[in-house]
Amino acid sequence: MPANSAIVDDVQTQNLQKLTEIIHFLHARGWTPATSSNFSCRLPEGRSGFSVSVSGLDKGAFSAQDFIDVDFTSQVIRPEQAHLRPSAETQLHALVYQTETSAQVVLHTHSVNATVLSRLYEPEKGIALKEFEVLKGLEGVQTHQTEIWLPIFSNAQDMTALSTQIKTAWTEHHPIYGFLLAGHGLYTWGATLAQAKRHVEVFEFLFECILKLRLHGYPDYSR
Repeated sequence: MPANSAIVDDVQTQNLQKLTEIIHFLHARGWTPATSSNFSCRLPEGRSGFSVSVSGLDKGAFSAQDFIDVDFTSQVIRPEQAHLRPSAETQLHALVYQTETSAQVVLHTHSVNATVLSRLYEPEKGIALKEFEVLKGLEGVQTHQTEIWLPIFSNAQDMTALSTQIKTAWTEHHPIYGFLLAGHGLYTWGATLAQAKRHVEVFEFLFECILKLRLHGYPDYSR
């Protein structure tokens, strides 16, 4: 466990450098177009809060210096960062960390497939992911013979109201591994950087499969 402030800072610097590499990977895949998407990493043990990406930056040029430390009320912690603007969706990151206490990393992407599927299944309020081998890429899933519910919420500017909806659904469908905002994108997370990245890849693979299966007349994935 980090023993002092300098060690905590060093640990988080390393975490953010690794997270930046993941951001560049996601950008290269076309899952973070323009200045979209936001990312965060919980602060190391000994501090409360998380580092979240600065708003409005091209993720292809994103660096480990482009994060702001905030608390769980989305307030900037460091006085020297007070002039910076965290993502407008910082409150949703806080919700994930407070609800899924094992989460250390939150990744929010804006792929074409996620956006299209989120609109197609918005009336169903989610997608039932089942009978795919790649589901075993989600932490704790042992067999393809399972069903994972991916909730979908209508996009909103009121983050407090949206957070309330998400928390309610989380209670009803626990465990969940992510959620979609309709016409917007995917949120997923992990207990490690590698796990969170893997979860994005699993979901993106499934999104592409489902869209292609729909084109060939296969049954849909609503409940």
